[in-house]
Amino acid sequence: MINNYKSTHFTNTPQVAGVMPNDCNVEFVGIRKTKEVIWLQNGQSRYFTDLPFHFYELLRNSYLKDHKAVEFLQGVSEDLRRQVELYTYYIYGELDNTPDIVNGELAPSENFRDSQNCPSLLWNSKKITINDHELTPRQLIIIDLIGSDMPDKAIADALGISLKTLDFHKANLFRSVGVSTKTALLKLSLQQHIIA
Repeated sequence: MINNYKSTHFTNTPQVAGVMPNDCNVEFVGIRKTKEVIWLQNGQSRYFTDLPFHFYELLRNSYLKDHKAVEFLQGVSEDLRRQVELYTYYIYGELDNTPDIVNGELAPSENFRDSQNCPSLLWNSKKITINDHELTPRQLIIIDLIGSDMPDKAIADALGISLKTLDFHKANLFRSVGVSTKTALLKLSLQQHIIA
């Protein structure tokens, strides 16, 4: 029997920004090994050095306004263009379905961390969020420790606090992001790219 039934069924999987031929939005993608950036637009990928001047200026201006980022990245490279590329890597390095430049404007920073102790966490322009709640450094550490499958007693010990104080912090975190269990927190953290 031959099946002549043709079905075009598309899932609700979000499309990566900039991949489609008519997608004028820009998506930056960080290469972890080299900390270089490529960018996607209109279905094409290009090197950071090929970024049009007006997009580069958006990034450069955002970078120069963040004094903590400038202080750190000037210690990494003397070349301003490389500093801006590194800034872009740390702020927008995650490949995702949210464009980094929309209608000529920079989007807020992504929940991308190069590592748990990513230097960008100290910058003014870097915000890590879950459900629009900006995570504090302590909340981010708690999520990382929960994600490493540590029991609560070990997490409390690692933070130098009592188990009761940890329970207080967890309750505040759960309430802030709209969950009631560690499992739900981890699921949400994975979905929103807080932990890998």
